[in-house]
Amino acid sequence: MTEEQSGVKRPTGLWVLFILTSISTSLGILQSFTNILSGAPNASQIKKMKLEMAKSMKAAKELDSSFLIELIEKMEKITASTIENFVFFNSISLVFYALGLAAAIYMFRGLKIGFHMYIIYSFLTLIQYYFIINPSDVPIMLLVANGMVSLLFIFLYSRYLNWMQPTSSDLED
Repeated sequence: MTEEQSGVKRPTGLWVLFILTSISTSLGILQSFTNILSGAPNASQIKKMKLEMAKSMKAAKELDSSFLIELIEKMEKITASTIENFVFFNSISLVFYALGLAAAIYMFRGLKIGFHMYIIYSFLTLIQYYFIINPSDVPIMLLVANGMVSLLFIFLYSRYLNWMQPTSSDLED
């Protein structure tokens, strides 16, 4: 459905959501694709990452913050698992971000199936670390923060469901 065909103007809020989602997912696709092409970090890059984590850990210990210490320890595990499963993790990230971009395009075109795809994309990106690491090693704050942003965007997109056309599966019911 296009604006000309429907005679109904596309909502401005949907334009804004589409632009924000397109930027976010396109950058995710670009980052994942670039990572796959460049390969896993080399030994010196890994050493720099570990040094930065050690500095962060030292600062957390100086603050005597058990929350920060636990968070940094879990982020170290995630970083190590991401490096160990570098191609796999970036490949699934690429697929998830592509799904998110396709969902945004479908919603922008006025198809409700895009909304359902967007919910799936949001869920998959939320749990993407579970594919490479034990769930108990994923910081709850990471899940809460990403989950809240996902829920906000799902809610905002849901405000435009009445503008979107039903898909063929909706018509069969």
